[in-house]
This record gives sequence, structure tokens and C-alpha cells, in this order.
Amino acid sequence: MKLAPRFALLALVAALVVATPAVAQDRSGSVEITPVIGGTFGGTFESGTLAFYNGEASTNAEVAYGLRLGFNVSNNFAIEASYLQSDPDLEIEGSGAIGSPSREIGKMEMRLYELNFLVPWGSGKVRPYFTIGGGVHTFHPEIPGYSSSTDSRATGTLGFGMKAFATPNIGFRFEGKLRTTYINSGDDYWECDDWCDGYYYGDSQWYVSGEAVAGVVFAF
Repeated sequence: MKLAPRFALLALVAALVVATPAVAQDRSGSVEITPVIGGTFGGTFESGTLAFYNGEASTNAEVAYGLRLGFNVSNNFAIEASYLQSDPDLEIEGSGAIGSPSREIGKMEMRLYELNFLVPWGSGKVRPYFTIGGGVHTFHPEIPGYSSSTDSRATGTLGFGMKAFATPNIGFRFEGKLRTTYINSGDDYWECDDWCDGYYYGDSQWYVSGEAVAGVVFAF
């Protein structure tokens, strides 16, 4: 999926629209609604994390879309609720033999419900920002011949973005995030040293993926 050229084109359009002298804008107390579209990238399920397959599986890049609802507490701090969904193809490594080709077995329906904190800087029409947040990441495999339920896991994100306002009430937004989702723990155990102070060993399993989206900001 070639999303990068589309994002570059949108960024160019936004830059041309706001290519006027910078004017200070205090966004304190404003509410922003932003429909977004983009894509999710990467993501691997380690061996033993899927109920229907013991080996390693991965997801492909896929279109993602959702909605953001934010409140600017101050000019340099905002709180935002976020929803995003994507249904990437799910691939397994063939029969498990070395060199066997990977094959698609279905889709992994993913829904993300998050609360994010944004720290923008600058006061002009173009404002970059840092974002950190967390929430719930749901997984529901859609595989022919297999009946499955939805699993929910805790997730956390880090990212950077940019907002470019054409007017005080309408702007463009571009954002990239790295997301880490806790799946489960493997074999956990204690081991004693000579004084039996104890050491803890754990094998936590994580689903790590990327996200890139763009949207139109409606500010009130």
C-alpha cells in the first residue's frame, strides 16, 4: 500500500494553503474534532500468542480511519480522545518449515480506543506537537472456518505530529505514532542466588506497530 506519496501531497497542499505570514493564535479553551485517515504498519504476533496458531504471525500494512475529539487546556497542552480502526491481512509462515512461503489466512480486525496528551509548541498557523497516550487495543481474527471472540489488551503510544491552520477554525493535521500493545506473559519464574535473595525472570510478549494518519481539523 503506497500511502507515503499521498501523505506528501496532502502536506504540500497544507503548506501552500497556510503559506502566509505567521499570526499568533491562542487556542486555549477550544475544542477540536478531527476525522482522520491513513494506515497502520507492521506488527508481529510471537509464537504462542494466538489461540488458533502456535507459530509466528504478522499483519500487513492496511488503511486505517477514525475520529479525534480534543480539548486545548492551554496553548501548549491538550487532552484528546481517539478512535481508530483497521483490518489488516493476517499472514503465517507457511507450514513452519524453513524457506516455506508465507500465506494469508484471514484478517485481524483491530479497534483502538485511546486517551492522548498533546504538547504543541509555537504560536503561529503551523504547530508541531509531541503526543503520548494509552488505552485499549482490541483484536478479533476473521478466519474462514474458525469461530473467535474479541480480545482486549492495554496499549501505549508515542508520536509526533503537525497542525497547519488555514483559518482559526479549520486546519490540516499530520501524525505518526509508534504503538506497543501488551499481549501476555510467557514463562515467569524465580531463581535463587547463593543467599536466595531471588531474581525474577519474565518473558512478556508485545505487539509493536506503527501508524500514520492525516485529517481535517474543525476547531470551535
